[in-house]
Amino acid sequence: MLSEILSLNVFHVLLVFVRLSAAFMLLPGFSAHYINVKSRLLLAVAITLVITPLLSPNLPAAPQQMSVLVMLIVLETFYGVFFGLITQAVMGAMHLAGTNIGQMTGLMNAMVFDPITEQQGAMVVGALSNVILVSLFVMDLHHLMIEALIATYSLFPVGSMPIADDHLTSFLDIFARSFAIGLQMSAPFVVAGIVFQVALGLMARLSPQMNVFFVAMPLQILLGLAMLWVALPGLILIFLHYFEGTLTAFVYG
Repeated sequence: MLSEILSLNVFHVLLVFVRLSAAFMLLPGFSAHYINVKSRLLLAVAITLVITPLLSPNLPAAPQQMSVLVMLIVLETFYGVFFGLITQAVMGAMHLAGTNIGQMTGLMNAMVFDPITEQQGAMVVGALSNVILVSLFVMDLHHLMIEALIATYSLFPVGSMPIADDHLTSFLDIFARSFAIGLQMSAPFVVAGIVFQVALGLMARLSPQMNVFFVAMPLQILLGLAMLWVALPGLILIFLHYFEGTLTAFVYG
């Protein structure tokens, strides 16, 4: 192994490292600011040293012109960022579901730290982010992320020019599927919320003297938490299946 590392083409190592490090800036779980930058770089370097011997036969020779070198680095950065954005688009399904669930359960005003977006977010979104992020690593789907990233060298060979229409269509297709999955995950909560609001309206009509607001808020939160407790395992499985299916498409074409 050491002899293989010492015999590596430095230019090839640079090309592979650029794409991997660009992707690691956006990959869920790896891009978080609480992950030490040195640790992230060391992981990217380690993976680079492992996979470069496998990719080296298909990588171009070092160019003589500086302009060509800069173009290759820009292209590799683009492909790494593009893959990272795809994983973020997939994670968008969970954010949409969490936002809808928070709206229906009355928990949107409770703010916690969201580890995916790295900012304050609704409690339901933050809770789902933490649970799903842990589930990704527990189910070894972070290995699938790295495997799919390596598979991009077959889909987007080094030095190939990006096709704007194809890349944009692929990204929008994944974005649309994430939107649909997010709606499916939150659909039971949306239906329950609508029924609950209709019931409150009828209660207000039948008992005008009742202060519906003070009755509604505790009941809405209690009902939402009960539904979330029952539905959480199913929500996790639906999302993990979608996440795995999307990345598997990269690995197996």
